[in-house]
Amino acid sequence: MTGPCVNNDGARTATGRLLCGDCEQRLLNSLTAIGEDATPLLMIATKRASVSMQGNGHAAPVQSPSPLRDGMWELYCETERLLRQLGLRFNYAKAVDPRATVAALAGAVISDPEPLLSSGDVLAWYEDITGIADRIRTAVNPARPRIAFGACPECGSVVWGDPDEQYGECAGCGSRVNRRAVSDRLLARLVVSEVRGTPTQLSAECAKAGIRLPASTIRSWVKRGRLRYDDDGKLSLSELVPLLDERRR
Repeated sequence: MTGPCVNNDGARTATGRLLCGDCEQRLLNSLTAIGEDATPLLMIATKRASVSMQGNGHAAPVQSPSPLRDGMWELYCETERLLRQLGLRFNYAKAVDPRATVAALAGAVISDPEPLLSSGDVLAWYEDITGIADRIRTAVNPARPRIAFGACPECGSVVWGDPDEQYGECAGCGSRVNRRAVSDRLLARLVVSEVRGTPTQLSAECAKAGIRLPASTIRSWVKRGRLRYDDDGKLSLSELVPLLDERRR
């Protein structure tokens, strides 16, 4: 007898099942993802691999550094416990093998999912497994930082986007904006500027306009003879524009 999916998505289930086909597929996909991501997670947890994350500065350690990344290690152990509990619940032989990896435990269920999918407590397993799969995916593939491309030509709000993308999204009006158009507009504003200052001051002025230009880069241009200080020891912001345009290209 069929009925509504217990996951409350409005779909109907197959005879003898509590989850609809889509939810069953997501459950199996999550087990597959756990199996694929388990080794990268373990490598990150044991500091044999790293993920790109933003950070400012380094605190001096007060004791010897831990050989583990505690949060990642706890997530890996939690995943193994969950899959062993799952294996014991449905009598998968791998569950009692201490040498079985997380990938092997997940694979055992995927190869014979019928006991899980036809069980009366499948919804609880669905929630636990999909939830932990999402957490592992986030841990192994952290979100890339977004940067400010500049001011939106439509409303003037900040346009944000991924560092390697050509288009960003305006935080004000939601428009999809080409970063080249934003950059051109910013450079046009800077080329008529009469601001003069030190490399640090000009770096700050560029930041106000949405352009990241470290003071060290400006100093390197001076050292290479591409910029020159005036008699007061200042640089012109407008003279940075051709170099900024070249750097952008």
